[in-house]
Amino acid sequence: MASVRILALLATALYAVANAFGAWAVVRRKPWVAALFMLAATVLVVASVALGSTLAEANLLLLMGLILATLASLLNAYIVIGKIVWWRHLVRLGIAAAIYLLAVLGSPH
Repeated sequence: MASVRILALLATALYAVANAFGAWAVVRRKPWVAALFMLAATVLVVASVALGSTLAEANLLLLMGLILATLASLLNAYIVIGKIVWWRHLVRLGIAAAIYLLAVLGSPH
């Protein structure tokens, strides 16, 4: 189970990097969307660290970060880009669900 937890930790950290990149990409056009991306990235980094420890709330932090990241992505597509390509967001949602499933399966609780 520890290897599954480590995989969830690494995937969460990579997902946080993707959100930080999203913030960088839109900071000049819509600063508040960039702030939402950075908030999601921050929560995901905290969740990643929590997954590496025995903190009981790690899965809850991860879920909150994944939801924030999904909302930031949808808002970015709708407001900044002006068009939502649903299959891309469904893929992103599937990746988020896989990360959460890894965290739950690797959870010691």
